[in-house]
Amino acid sequence: MAAFASSLLKKASPQATSSAEDQPNIPPINVVLWAMSILELASKRHSPRAFNGTGLTWNDLADGFEAARLSSSSYNNQPWRFVVALRGETGFDALLETAVDANRKWMKDAGAIVGVMASNVLEKTGETDHAALLGVGMAVAAMELSFTEKGLASMQVGGFDRGAFKTLLQLPSHLVPVSLLAVGRLPEGHVTSEKTRKNLRDIAFRVGDNII
Repeated sequence: MAAFASSLLKKASPQATSSAEDQPNIPPINVVLWAMSILELASKRHSPRAFNGTGLTWNDLADGFEAARLSSSSYNNQPWRFVVALRGETGFDALLETAVDANRKWMKDAGAIVGVMASNVLEKTGETDHAALLGVGMAVAAMELSFTEKGLASMQVGGFDRGAFKTLLQLPSHLVPVSLLAVGRLPEGHVTSEKTRKNLRDIAFRVGDNII
């Protein structure tokens, strides 16, 4: 199991620090400027439960991870950690097996699955990073907007076996499983449902207002 976890992390993680010989198939990241505004991307992004079953390459995902890498975090701790498995790799099926049945049914058609983790320790002090999940959330949001810009769809789920995930990757105690992120291309003719969101008056208040 240790060998599998090590192999999965080496092959998949964009944060890996191994030599070039260990990662011969990962090309340099080519950062592109977004053609759409943040509001346009946020409006276009949605969370589908359907993909067309085609594979993705690291190059398809690289800009998304670069967007995540550039995100802000408390104390610049950069608590986000990602493990990536492309469709067709052994790691893809292994990560898929940690998802609950209802999610596994549609995630199996994704082009890649990303395991999202948070480091809950401040590297500079060794103290607990109470804002770790905030930082990870910001990084994943940036990643998903980047995927949207590239014409990819993504769906983040919390329905997975965290214990099985930790065992699979043999995670150290400071790394907390957060979510699984399925990434892929939509099926032909897929119809995007209209977004339902609360009004601004229901989420943004002034001091002294009755906050609900």
